[in-house]
Amino acid sequence: MAVLSMFTRKQRGGVLFNQNDHGVQLARLAHLEVKPLMVDMFTELPPKADDDAIADWLRTAFPNRAPGYLTGFCGIHPIERVLQRETINTRRLAEPDFLPMLLAESAKIPPVKDWHVTALHPIEGEEFSTTTTARPGLLVGLPLSGVREIQQRLRKLNIRPGRLEIGSVPLLGGLTRYLRDTAYPHAVVVCEIGLGQTRVYFIAKDGVHTPATLPHGLISIMEAAMKELTAPGIGVARDALFAPTDELRTHSRRLVRMLTRHLRPAIDYFEMQTGQPIGALFCAHLPSPLAWLEEALCAAVDLEFLVPDLAQWLPSIGLQLPAGAPVPARAWFQPLSVIGQLGAVSK
Repeated sequence: MAVLSMFTRKQRGGVLFNQNDHGVQLARLAHLEVKPLMVDMFTELPPKADDDAIADWLRTAFPNRAPGYLTGFCGIHPIERVLQRETINTRRLAEPDFLPMLLAESAKIPPVKDWHVTALHPIEGEEFSTTTTARPGLLVGLPLSGVREIQQRLRKLNIRPGRLEIGSVPLLGGLTRYLRDTAYPHAVVVCEIGLGQTRVYFIAKDGVHTPATLPHGLISIMEAAMKELTAPGIGVARDALFAPTDELRTHSRRLVRMLTRHLRPAIDYFEMQTGQPIGALFCAHLPSPLAWLEEALCAAVDLEFLVPDLAQWLPSIGLQLPAGAPVPARAWFQPLSVIGQLGAVSK
């Protein structure tokens, strides 16, 4: 009977949980044991959605859920996170304080006593070791206070993270692979648009580059919309952005002007310093109804708009959709990168 139960027990499901400045994205992973992995439910919840709203979706998505914790695969984006290109002296990696001191110096922040710090290969994403040749790498820092905070939230929701990581890292890894697989010939600029700032990355032939964060985000766009619409408050402007009229769309370049003023010089400087032309722009984090703003930003800096073919990309990372199901919006590229290769079949 024990042997029989191994084959008849209920297959386990899991949840993709991705949190950024604009809300929470949730997706159901139907059966974790089945490869490739089926992702068959998606939802985007706004920042004002509380834990009760998340719990309601979980009850709908997992109506026959057994007692105990649900396995979660979680991407987080704490504002304090650091992802910065820096030359790594790998011979010093054995020193316990080397990477924290390097992070504090490089990012110009106070000593990082309660942080997780690591160094990654700028192309392959593998963790550096003492046997790695000294070279530019990606210095990654995450305050553990932010980790504990999200862990407490997940615990209240009865989710046990099987994976918990800064979502920016798998995003850049997923894009790097996609560009390689499609033989895209130029560098690409990636923008993570937050509320008060925008993080910028360049994916080039020698890996990821990390220029300075832009001091404008969605709030600047909403303030610009207030002026264009003579709206009485930022809430009205925000609602207008989520349901744009044709007239508002005609003002799209003015809405992203503050971002453009900082992004264009960063692009020009990268191209001048490296000799690598940037051909396209990819935006992350904005919810699906605001995708038109991403296109406006792209047009404002005269770049192609990179729209990954998710129907092609999902099978390449071991994920599948139910037969006949529509492909999710491009806002899902980043969260789905968190579970990339989770459903790959071992060879």
